[in-house]
Amino acid sequence: MKGIDVVITWVDGSDKKYKRKIQKYLSSFGSYKKQYLEANEIEYCVKSIIYYASFVRKIFIVSDSQTPKFNGIEDLLRKNKVKIVDHKEIFRGHGEYLPTFNPRSIDALLYRIEGLSDRFVYFNDDIFLTNKIKEQDWFEDDKAVLIGRWANSYNKNPIKILSMKLKNLLGYRPSFNASQSMSANIIGFKKQYFKSYHTARPQIKSSIANFYRENPNMLKKQIMYKFRNYKQYMPYSLCWHLLIRNNKAIIINKAEEVKEIKEMRKLNKIQVNSILKSINESKEIKYLNIQDLNYVNKDVYTIFDNWMRKRLKI
Repeated sequence: MKGIDVVITWVDGSDKKYKRKIQKYLSSFGSYKKQYLEANEIEYCVKSIIYYASFVRKIFIVSDSQTPKFNGIEDLLRKNKVKIVDHKEIFRGHGEYLPTFNPRSIDALLYRIEGLSDRFVYFNDDIFLTNKIKEQDWFEDDKAVLIGRWANSYNKNPIKILSMKLKNLLGYRPSFNASQSMSANIIGFKKQYFKSYHTARPQIKSSIANFYRENPNMLKKQIMYKFRNYKQYMPYSLCWHLLIRNNKAIIINKAEEVKEIKEMRKLNKIQVNSILKSINESKEIKYLNIQDLNYVNKDVYTIFDNWMRKRLKI
């Protein structure tokens, strides 16, 4: 399949059916934190891709029997620009592991989306484009362009290993960086791992498929967990290290292209306005990642919502 597709994983945790489903697997419903809720990120994500990366062939939204509701989605579905992919499709043959609430299990199976281009880009729904993207920003011929930097492997640091196990015992969310390090270790990078920024992540479907064809038991171990587990690797990072090993990657460290707001809920209106102004004035920033948007107060959310709609002309 020629062209470049985008895959976005998304869930609406406020949906009553979804709440009832996940409640069966939580030790207490008090564990159902705001992290499962959404703040309309999917609309910003989809429309920013359409606006700033017009060359994208198709956008696949992977979800659990849900369809996002925002102005224009029906037209995009009708034109086949956006397609909703249910977990049942990518988990075909592995239905015993459904339902799942684990992005690291879901992400491992994205390559099984029917009709997906060999070259695709993985997005979390809290990543938005803020400037024009060219195909060469993601792929140069058969090579994927990876944005990040090298970091020391977790398996070389006893303190990090102990910390990871302790966090697991205390029920903390498994480490984002540790799972990337694990991915590198699996592919043979023992001393360092290539650490991704929170941005768009190019993938090559055939490389992933070949790896799992040769390592079927590894895939089954990855997708068996209902929730994130410290024993799981990061699927997109596994692909990245495969590509690096097989000389199918172009590595760049353009941190200036990525703006991460890690704790949006701690910012006031003045701070948010200042950040958004800096993005408006920048020609370098192409990717915006906002964490905790679902935690912010109404005034801060309104500021961001108005800014994004003005920028995307929606």
